[in-house]
Amino acid sequence: MSLAVIAAPVRFEEIEIGRVFCTSETFEYPAMNQFAALSGDHSAIHADQKTARKFGFPDRLQYGFLLASLLSRIVGENFEHAVCAAVSMDFVKATIAGDRIDVRAEVAHVQQALRSVALKFTMLREGDVVARGKLTTVFLPECEAA
Repeated sequence: MSLAVIAAPVRFEEIEIGRVFCTSETFEYPAMNQFAALSGDHSAIHADQKTARKFGFPDRLQYGFLLASLLSRIVGENFEHAVCAAVSMDFVKATIAGDRIDVRAEVAHVQQALRSVALKFTMLREGDVVARGKLTTVFLPECEAA
């Protein structure tokens, strides 16, 4: 059994252009079903294998916004006191239930005055780009307790 080393979240002052953050996930039926229940999106192409096959796919299509949740993970696991402020995402290729998705997000711009960071990201399946875009985060300033 190996023990993973968990790095402390990065503070705004520690962010550098070019720094890379990564995560991976394989979303199977249970996660997809939970997403459908939470979002209310029960589109047959995502929820029914027979429908997906009717349109030429081997299995149910992944929900794009379930994949987008991996961006929230990048922020939540790596940045101290930061929130997602904006996302622009292009879905390039379909992903199927059970596909492993690897996310690579690179710091492209740091805006000191707004305490914001722009990351360019790609989502890959076996090295093939399936989605790409830009994620902007804002690091929250600490306030004194009232």
